Amino acid sequence: MVLYSSEKFEVTHIARWFHVLPHVDITFKPVNATFDVTNNSYLEALGILIAVPGFWLILTLLAFLVFFLCRCCDASLKKKRKLTPLKWTLAIFALLCCGALSLGLFGNDQTHNGMKSAQTATENMEDIVMSVRNETREIEFILNKEINKDLDKLADLFKEPISNSTARVLLQQALAYMRSNVSKGVEQLQDINNKIDHVDLNKVPDTIHKVELFRWPVTISLLCVLIFFCFILLWGIIRHSRCFLIFFSVVGLMSVVLCWVLVSLYLGLCVAGSDFCLDPQPFLYKQAGSSIDTNVLTYYLQCDDSTVNPFTGPIKESTKTIDNVESTLNVVTQITSVFYPEKQVRETLDRLSTNLNTTEKTVSGMAALLNCQAMHKEYNAAMQATCIDIMEGTAYMLVSAAGAGLFFTVLIWVASHTWIHIRRKRRADHVDEEDPFLPPSAVQTNSRRNRDTNGHSSDQAYMQGHYTPPPSYHQLSGGAFVGNQGNFSQRA
Repeated sequence: MVLYSSEKFEVTHIARWFHVLPHVDITFKPVNATFDVTNNSYLEALGILIAVPGFWLILTLLAFLVFFLCRCCDASLKKKRKLTPLKWTLAIFALLCCGALSLGLFGNDQTHNGMKSAQTATENMEDIVMSVRNETREIEFILNKEINKDLDKLADLFKEPISNSTARVLLQQALAYMRSNVSKGVEQLQDINNKIDHVDLNKVPDTIHKVELFRWPVTISLLCVLIFFCFILLWGIIRHSRCFLIFFSVVGLMSVVLCWVLVSLYLGLCVAGSDFCLDPQPFLYKQAGSSIDTNVLTYYLQCDDSTVNPFTGPIKESTKTIDNVESTLNVVTQITSVFYPEKQVRETLDRLSTNLNTTEKTVSGMAALLNCQAMHKEYNAAMQATCIDIMEGTAYMLVSAAGAGLFFTVLIWVASHTWIHIRRKRRADHVDEEDPFLPPSAVQTNSRRNRDTNGHSSDQAYMQGHYTPPPSYHQLSGGAFVGNQGNFSQRA
């Protein structure tokens, strides 16, 4: 598969194909194809593209209406026709329809994987932002609370008079200098925090998770139901069942409506997604608004040698202030070792040194987190998942829905033409031959059936009514024979 490079992430042919579709308003004037859901002209152009499958659905339903009206008035329906070609046509198109729906299952799975990848990437981006925010707050807490608390305690301890007034003045000046640097460091950290404090990326993975929680199983269920309808049709063909074919004609009509509604939905998603993938920055800048500094967003979106790191200045200033405090603390430690050798002073200085080392390490780690490479890597991963996996999966589902809609249309026409010619089996009920509304053919058929069924009993009755056995004779003495109906004599 050939891929094209768009800035730092890749865009497939599919995205470019959908992007070149005409974007026109209701007056057929070209509209800017840059993705912008707040632009009414863009939404109007997108709505026109979505309406094309809906218009095709209306034409299909009108064609079905005309077809069924014509079939009801067709006098040739009484003629017996050969249904084998129709059955083979239904079987072939039913299998093709199952294949198209299976493509939808594949596209649904690919879209699901892309959604999970995009969710993971945006979660990682949110984790980076949260880590920077937490570390800036931690450093700010150490500088404001811990270090200032230690400086206040040293100021109280240095109030005690010593023999060398110059050393005392130097200690007081050192404490003031350290306080000033701590305040500058806090200001620089607040500047960093303000640049990212309003960035809330947690909504993106949460929305993806909620959408995918319903979209993925619902899509699978719908496609499986449509495949089950095709199996019903195949079973009806095998069983030569008029009932199953009629049932499929009804549910098939519902399937056609569902398929073309899905085509409209997937077409809109593909066109909007391709517009976004080809040029995402205008939409991202507009969505960022005042929540994030423009320089910060540019730094993370581009992340090349031409962009300036907006955090370099605050990080350098914070590091510098901490170094100043540490160098001043070393001078204070040397002076106090001579004039304030108390244990409490040493413990306070040691605790202050430990907090400064922790702060320095945290600032260094925060500088690595603020570097654009980690954030830009996750941004590219999210865009790759969106513009490759999700786009291709949605395109497959679009082709699947369109193909299934066309196949279901053909199947309904052929199935309706088939079940009309399937005759019901006649029941062997008794027919009144004297019924004046009974057709002559039915009377003759019933009479023939009665003769065939009752022929044996009729012959017996006939024989009993018309056949008389011969008379019996008895020989009397003298050679005479006497019958039961007369006397006969015979001479020897």
